[in-house]
Amino acid sequence: MKTAIKNLRTYAILFFIATGVSFICVSCHGDGIDPDPEVETIVSDFAGNDAVTVDRRGNVYVSEYGQFVNTGGNGTRVFKISKQGDVSEFITGLSGPLGNAIDTYGNFYVNNDNNTARGDVLKVAPDGTKTVLATIEGWPTGLALDHDNNVYVSNFITPTVHKITPEGEVSVYANDSRLAGGVGIDFDRNGNLVVGNFATADILSITPNGEVSLIANIPNVVVNGFGIGYITVVRNSVFATGIAVNKIFRVTLDGQVEEFAGTGDAAVVDGPAAEASFNGPNGITSDLYGKALYISEFGGAGAVRKISLR
Repeated sequence: MKTAIKNLRTYAILFFIATGVSFICVSCHGDGIDPDPEVETIVSDFAGNDAVTVDRRGNVYVSEYGQFVNTGGNGTRVFKISKQGDVSEFITGLSGPLGNAIDTYGNFYVNNDNNTARGDVLKVAPDGTKTVLATIEGWPTGLALDHDNNVYVSNFITPTVHKITPEGEVSVYANDSRLAGGVGIDFDRNGNLVVGNFATADILSITPNGEVSLIANIPNVVVNGFGIGYITVVRNSVFATGIAVNKIFRVTLDGQVEEFAGTGDAAVVDGPAAEASFNGPNGITSDLYGKALYISEFGGAGAVRKISLR
């Protein structure tokens, strides 16, 4: 009996030592993120140039906003890229689709028919049925979902984030002058909504009570009104695309900013993050487990890039 108790104590000590070492390793490597990440191109010569979403099976979806013409984008599709790299047209017949998200039931959401005065939040069921879930004034852009499948919508023109219930009920979730110009939107692990401002390169946090605060500003990246494209939150870090400076930035939730990937050259070059190049990086998301980032490009012939985080 004493031997058994002694063994249990030994196992317990070993467990706590292993746990402590694991914690230290995670801390040393910056929240478990590879300190020397690699960049690779998974699709080239690609028309999808806007928001990116990854489903539970690892399929990647990219909106085709196209180019701004008159009062909206001239793109018409959302593409699907399988885990094997096969590209297909997932949704067609759209008008300048912006943002996207997919819920646990396989319903897909995308901002559609935007004319800078109003836009439709479109819900596409797994069988392809399209329903306008809500119409939002201004220029609705990025989309995010919570655990109850409520949809949150950033806005480039109005200083708001809207909340849409699964039944289509619309309310203003937050209203703050700093939100005008918002595009990228995602939740952190504490339930705060993080918004990236395209025009100012501010990274903002919104509490569940709708209180807005500044996490950080990414300096010296705004060129002719183009600052950061989309954002995604992975553990305690916000990753943002510097669309005009051809770089990927990492912002910790306590406000530390660093250049994460990209030389700044407008090119499609793979390799170590510090040596790789991007051409107008715009959309960005991570997979379900935070193991990789997927990035769309607005410049050149278009591409989808992958950065392995672990």
